[in-house]
Amino acid sequence: MTPRSHLYARTAGVLYLVTHVTSVTAVAAYGSDALAVGVALELILAAGCLGTGILLWLLLRPFGPARAATFAGLRALEAAVIAAGTLPMLALLQLTAAGPTAEALWALHTAAFLVGQGLVISVNTVILGWLLLDAGVVPRGLAVLGIAGGALVGMSNTAQLFGLIPQGGTIAAICAVPVFAFEVWLAIHLIAVGLRPRRGQLLKRNSTTSPSRMT
Repeated sequence: MTPRSHLYARTAGVLYLVTHVTSVTAVAAYGSDALAVGVALELILAAGCLGTGILLWLLLRPFGPARAATFAGLRALEAAVIAAGTLPMLALLQLTAAGPTAEALWALHTAAFLVGQGLVISVNTVILGWLLLDAGVVPRGLAVLGIAGGALVGMSNTAQLFGLIPQGGTIAAICAVPVFAFEVWLAIHLIAVGLRPRRGQLLKRNSTTSPSRMT
């Protein structure tokens, strides 16, 4: 990896950790009625999602341009949905009393959460895991965890949207663990190691490029 690629990888890793911290603390802030703090944290979360999408697109496009661009686009969509989900919370700040309007605004925020941090993230995680697996730039287990975790959280959030399992319940929390583990592991790997092709992957790439060099 070039020094610039190392910088991109480390920055992406830090941003992944930022998204985890802000997503958890935003939920805690909303739970304690600190709405303004929750909104600020979710906006930071959205910026982190956008940043990781751009940086990983720059790093992974040589290995799969279409999938890298799709991941970045979905990451941008996730960021947009998260940012849009803060609007109902800003409206709540203007209300002086609880009631049907407040309940409707909370429902809108919950829906944005399920779509942005549920359905969209499940698809882009599967795509990212698939691309990482083919590129061979991270441990195989890490890439497989991303594919499996993304698929699992996608099924979980679909079930929550249709009322098949409780929203934010124990089942949903358990289903989210693999994606959480994938992103934390990926963040640490990006910071500590970066994206380095495995030896077997390097030999494969060299064998596919050698004929063109001879002509």
